[in-house]
Amino acid sequence: MDSIPPQFKSILNSDLSVKAWMDPALSRLPGVQPLLPADWLRRDEAFDAQLAYKDWLLSHRRRAVYQCQDGAKAAAQELLSTLVAECGFPRIGGSLMRPDGQLIALSKAPPLITAGRLTQEDWCIMQGYPAQQSGPAAHDLNTRETHILTAGVLCFPSSWQLGEKIGRGLGSIHSPVAQFDSKIARSVQRMFSAVRVGQPLWRANFLIYTDPDLHQHRAEGVAKPIEPTAPRFVRVERQTFRRLPKTRAVAFGIHSSIIPASSLSHSDHAGLALLKPDVIPQT
Repeated sequence: MDSIPPQFKSILNSDLSVKAWMDPALSRLPGVQPLLPADWLRRDEAFDAQLAYKDWLLSHRRRAVYQCQDGAKAAAQELLSTLVAECGFPRIGGSLMRPDGQLIALSKAPPLITAGRLTQEDWCIMQGYPAQQSGPAAHDLNTRETHILTAGVLCFPSSWQLGEKIGRGLGSIHSPVAQFDSKIARSVQRMFSAVRVGQPLWRANFLIYTDPDLHQHRAEGVAKPIEPTAPRFVRVERQTFRRLPKTRAVAFGIHSSIIPASSLSHSDHAGLALLKPDVIPQT
């Protein structure tokens, strides 16, 4: 396996667009809020570097960052068509020109890979069960699964692996998360079932790392390393949920950004230290 080039291992933002720990509406699980359709996609100053990293991962580690079950192919195509219509990138023949000048062919690769190469967001396709023709849905946490992960282009996972989660339901996917109890699981499943066409939703989370690499590809049960004396980095995922009108799948978008904890304001740092005292020291 090729080593990740050093220029990709520390792609930092100048600021975070949302500080979920400072907003009570977002910090409480699941913290879902209405989203204006026009605010579905985000592009920030890390766009060029993140998209170059995505291109490299999709070329060199495709099996790790891309999965698509047969039953999700129509939804992947619908998502790509929606993105092409909304991203506003110039069309040159059968390609779109990204803001970094790269031409992205619209028919050369599987549609979900093309979708991932057009936006900073990673994309997961969640389909109402039974979405696939083979493989049982997971039933744990005493909940009835309502949506299954059937496809994804996940270049920037936050300590999980797409290959381990594909074909699993929401409860099974989140079972390693301590806060994701049966009550939260039911709430999240109700949220996915309630997403309406034209009425997308969003939420945000926050995570602490001592390694700023956005590609935190880690197997289930493997602890995230936190070096005691290393600098801390605050990573935020802005997550969006949009119902696709034809296939009825939910397009789950994940826009990742990360900054050094040392760049936080005093009040933002103090609020984070209050919630994460084990990894963020008080100042």
